Amino acid sequence: MKGLLIKDFCLTFKNRKLIGILLFMIIFVFLIQEGNTGEFIISFVTMLGGTLVLSTISTDEFDKSSMFLMTMPIKRSTYALEKYVFSFGCSFIGWVSTTILICIMNPAEALQTLGGAIVVLGVITLFQMLMIPVQLKYGGENGRMVLMGAVIAIMGIAFVSSKLLKVMFNKEELQVWFQGVLSFINDMSPVMVIPVVLIGWSLCLVISARISIRTIEKREY
Repeated sequence: MKGLLIKDFCLTFKNRKLIGILLFMIIFVFLIQEGNTGEFIISFVTMLGGTLVLSTISTDEFDKSSMFLMTMPIKRSTYALEKYVFSFGCSFIGWVSTTILICIMNPAEALQTLGGAIVVLGVITLFQMLMIPVQLKYGGENGRMVLMGAVIAIMGIAFVSSKLLKVMFNKEELQVWFQGVLSFINDMSPVMVIPVVLIGWSLCLVISARISIRTIEKREY
């Protein structure tokens, strides 16, 4: 796996145009920030770091390079798992650097920023667990289209669900229900919440990794 990680990092940093665009976008977001936008900046940079894996998958598939790659002494499962390590690693680097910077810029809200940043990291890694299997299954361009369709479908389901709730319940009943849910979550002890969240996150990772491994093992080169 070490060799695959070195390969992906070298391919990423060799693409100067991509690195330049990412740096420009990060600087632009920092310059236009207004008020308390620390969580947005952290999520933006963390997501950018995680999406770097898409360019490595596209490069591996370019000109049938993956066919040559699979002749090397590596297991297909190792190749699939390496994409998770690379994606999570890039996201973590972006997450740590921006979180530290935001905390230094706003020391009075450091604890609040850190709490929001942890939530952001968890949500983005869940999105990566969806993104990587799709990219490995359908490839670069097709994978992006399928992923975009999945995001639109999720947003559509959420929108339709919200409309159905408004039809089934009036505004006051919905407010009471949401307040009850929020009160229940706030009353839960961190000792109970943290293990449940970690177990759920781990299950999602195992399922996603298994799908990716099966996809690579079934692929014919």
